[in-house]
Amino acid sequence: MKLGKETLLAVAIATLTTTSAFADVDGGSGKITFTGTIINAPCAIEPDDIDKQVELGEVPASYINTNGHSDAVDSSLHLVNCDLPHSNNGSDVPVSKVDVTFNSDSVTAEDTSLLSNTFASGATNVGVRLLDKTSTKITLGTAKTIDLSAGSATQILPFQAYMEKIGATDVTVGAVAATATYRLTYK
Repeated sequence: MKLGKETLLAVAIATLTTTSAFADVDGGSGKITFTGTIINAPCAIEPDDIDKQVELGEVPASYINTNGHSDAVDSSLHLVNCDLPHSNNGSDVPVSKVDVTFNSDSVTAEDTSLLSNTFASGATNVGVRLLDKTSTKITLGTAKTIDLSAGSATQILPFQAYMEKIGATDVTVGAVAATATYRLTYK
């Protein structure tokens, strides 16, 4: 079977015109902004821990009313890119510890180390308690010293938190939110 020049030309034109139907479609565009900070410290805070969120879960009001608090939830702050031992701010003494100090502008009147529930229309008579790795209550504004592992590029600073009943009045159901800040001081 012989194909004529006209048939071949028609097939070639059809092929070229059908491929234009598969041309790229503009899917939009955007911008990516990169930010960072160079610090004078032996370790950096892992980016996910700079503004950390800890999920305390759902707990029945009756459980907190009976036990005084929910079960503790483990969490931690992660330090990365550590250069230990490292002299702190030019001194000759190598860094081997870090002080972690938690603070908050929103604490309960009954206990200045119990974080207030700041969720509007949320649960009442409940706050959030911070604990160290041994389940000892953390006093806000007071440094907690943690030993660092020399030679390790990653350091883990563990802590815990739970929802705690305030006083003798039963907690009510609803959402709970609280905020604390932390500051690290190497020594």
